[in-house]
Amino acid sequence: MDPTYELTAAIISRLKADATVASFVGSRVYDRPPDGEAQSPYISMGPSDALTDDAGCLDGLEITLQIDCFSWGPNEAFGSAEVRKLSGAVRAALHEPEISLPTNALASLRHRITRYQRESDGATNRAIISVTAFVEIT
Repeated sequence: MDPTYELTAAIISRLKADATVASFVGSRVYDRPPDGEAQSPYISMGPSDALTDDAGCLDGLEITLQIDCFSWGPNEAFGSAEVRKLSGAVRAALHEPEISLPTNALASLRHRITRYQRESDGATNRAIISVTAFVEIT
């Protein structure tokens, strides 16, 4: 099975199961959010890339994934407080977790960087989280 698919599915499951993340978004963690129907706040998967990273007799991939958090509305969602708190919960859930993949072996998963921005609509706050994983292909 493709390691990037397995890792994406595992991350979505992990975020949905995390109590702190779920306190913000419930089950609104998407590979791709529903067109025009997503409620605030929510999480979606962004671009990813995979770099061959073989070591000795290991067939491996270094996978970098982008995870996007979106928030808009009144109160903490109006400023960046809600999206910053949500992205902190995502970071905590995904920095060096123990995650099993169905076919391949996840050797490491680490938070790399989080960027914050306001979208061009002037109302939506976004956190762009980058995580990097090493997966041994079995």
